[in-house]
Amino acid sequence: MTEATIAGLTNTEPFVVHHATVTKNQTNALGHLKASEYVRIFDDGINVFFPRSGLADADLKHGETSPFLMDMHTCYLSELKAGEAVVVAVHHLDHDARRARTIMTLRAETDGRLCATTELLLINMHIAERKPKPWSLRQIALWDTLRTAHLALPVLPQAGRAIGPLSQGK
Repeated sequence: MTEATIAGLTNTEPFVVHHATVTKNQTNALGHLKASEYVRIFDDGINVFFPRSGLADADLKHGETSPFLMDMHTCYLSELKAGEAVVVAVHHLDHDARRARTIMTLRAETDGRLCATTELLLINMHIAERKPKPWSLRQIALWDTLRTAHLALPVLPQAGRAIGPLSQGK
């Protein structure tokens, strides 16, 4: 693991994993970023986060286990238009022997406004067997480092949010 990775993991700010600029092709007829493109930008961030944090090898074919995405809940908070630069960051919330829960943020770089969040449930999988396996000692140490660094961060209101009933029995 590089010094930059260690510094990123111990930083008491969310772990920045990706920068992008919204293109015209990513916008809909109303001129703002398509819902699928918000998710694609988050997915690009996930693909950077695993190897950059040390939780998975850069070449997943050579690793024995890797985090797999089990659940993703995205909240759209602000429109983004073509030409806007964005940054994706990870805030680690919790983990146990096999699972981890993080929330990623998508912010406009110019004004820092929160444009979207996506909460992730990850599970460690044995790549060849396709079965859940406990995190390795190295992975647990990395999750622990992230968790300790992020303990003082405020938990976003979107974390743990669920879509509930639309009516109260009416």
